[in-house]
Amino acid sequence: MNEEELINITAIIEKTNNQKIIQTLNEFKDTIESLNNIDGNNKFMKKCLNIIYNDVLSKIDELSNMEECRRISINLAFELQKIKQVTEMLPYINKKPKNTIFNDEEFMNIPNIEIIKLDQPDKIKQQLNNFYSKISLGHAYVGTGKQHQFQAMQCFVKNLKALYYISNQEETKLAATQAITNPTLEHALQIWRIIDESKIVKAGFKLQLEKVKLKKIIYIPRLFNQITLDSLHNFNTNSTDIPNNQLYEIAFRSIRKKQNGNDIRVRVMCNKQVFKHKVSNGDIVQVVRRLTKSEFQMQKTQHIQQLQQPLTFFGESCVSSRTDIRGMGLNAISNIIVHIHGGGFISMSSFSHQSYTRKWANQLDNTVVFSIDYRLAPEFPFPQALDDCWQYYMWIIHFGSAYFNICPKNIILMGDSAGGNLALGIVIRAIETNQRIPDKVILQYPALNLNLQDVVPSNLKSMNDQIIPMGFLMLCRQSYIKDESDIANDYYLSPIQTPQEIIQQFPKDFVIFVGSEDVLLDNSVEFVHCCKNNGLESIKLKVFESLPHGFQNMDIRYNGVRAANSANTQIIDQIKQFII
Repeated sequence: MNEEELINITAIIEKTNNQKIIQTLNEFKDTIESLNNIDGNNKFMKKCLNIIYNDVLSKIDELSNMEECRRISINLAFELQKIKQVTEMLPYINKKPKNTIFNDEEFMNIPNIEIIKLDQPDKIKQQLNNFYSKISLGHAYVGTGKQHQFQAMQCFVKNLKALYYISNQEETKLAATQAITNPTLEHALQIWRIIDESKIVKAGFKLQLEKVKLKKIIYIPRLFNQITLDSLHNFNTNSTDIPNNQLYEIAFRSIRKKQNGNDIRVRVMCNKQVFKHKVSNGDIVQVVRRLTKSEFQMQKTQHIQQLQQPLTFFGESCVSSRTDIRGMGLNAISNIIVHIHGGGFISMSSFSHQSYTRKWANQLDNTVVFSIDYRLAPEFPFPQALDDCWQYYMWIIHFGSAYFNICPKNIILMGDSAGGNLALGIVIRAIETNQRIPDKVILQYPALNLNLQDVVPSNLKSMNDQIIPMGFLMLCRQSYIKDESDIANDYYLSPIQTPQEIIQQFPKDFVIFVGSEDVLLDNSVEFVHCCKNNGLESIKLKVFESLPHGFQNMDIRYNGVRAANSANTQIIDQIKQFII
């Protein structure tokens, strides 16, 4: 920060009597001055500070001149909290390597990155503001009634207060601002899980969904080697350690109903019937034999040679190439979408993402969509969600064709936000354990770096983000990562750290979609640069102008964001290019 900017901060301090402003800005200024004397990445630090200087400090200056009241106090606390968060981040910002791509003003100008304009920015902004008013109502709603001990009384007060908030937008906004200034985990869970846990909201959401011919829930057993903290990098390349007889017994059971608490819940959607009328005993026997006999395990050299012709299992055959599979299952579905939902690792479900997954099922021919409900933090921290997704993926590629009328020639792995992080975990695990790699990967605004000490400029946008404000980002990470000792930079948590030899084996058909106003945008930009420089030159990043994080879920029938609908249409067009 230059001398003029420091003088402006000092001027705000000197003209106010508010001790909170004085203390917060003094700590901010002292941190900047101390870092100016350290040999760090000053260029990068200045770039990050410019994002917040004119916005936050000007608001604090304006609020400090107003007569104190409840509205001013709430808004001032919100702005001061932003300064406190940036103050904590400044030492990490200053330590960013000097060769970071963000020091290059042309870092977005590479052939791999495409900027897509959907509408006029002011029109999209108005659409988003209308949508954000509903988010504010949600914050206000879940924040009321907590003073009452009995749940029935809490529910009564909440619903009564909701009527008040619906008719008073100013109070709704204030209540929401107060809730996200210093959010609690309880509040974050309530607001993000509201679609799944509130009967009223869930019923309203259902009315927004498209009808789809097939929508079923199945329950997948755990048949493969589990991913634990101990086995994360010390793993067995065998698919399973379960004995033959026991594996067969577990595999050959109904997936239509839950057998025990360890089963994994999966939503199946398609525009036609895909369940087999009768499960073939012989099919499952053959798969079990392959999984429990060492001669069916591929050697690493064979695996690399066959990356473009991955193993596909169908019926009683182990098919090693698409050439071999052409004459099999002529009426079977050959495109499989393996979908993993987002929600900060702590919330949401396959149900709450149906606003767009049902559109996939309806609009994509010869395609079936599988969408998982993995276990959520904080009850189930890393790597339990990753293990659920791995078990789910492995079951589909090995046993899917025994239960469904599918011939998985083409597996498209998709995930948004936290789901994008987990999807990359599957790709990495498949490469490291010599399993079938997905044929294509499409990610939407993925969480590619969970190391909060590795800051990029767009992360600072979370200070004003309505979907994932800074406090929520930190709560998600703290809930998901319980063991900080040795996994801060682990590439299963932060795929931006993936080694070159693994990146070189990523699927060649690899596309990431993100909004230009997404707090995670620069992580995607950095990841694409990294992949391009490490052998994956075909990777693409498509940036939708003016859209924020989570835009896919804004595409709803009533009072949704039209630009989000346009973006989702383009994502469907991309999937159509990838299906066969």
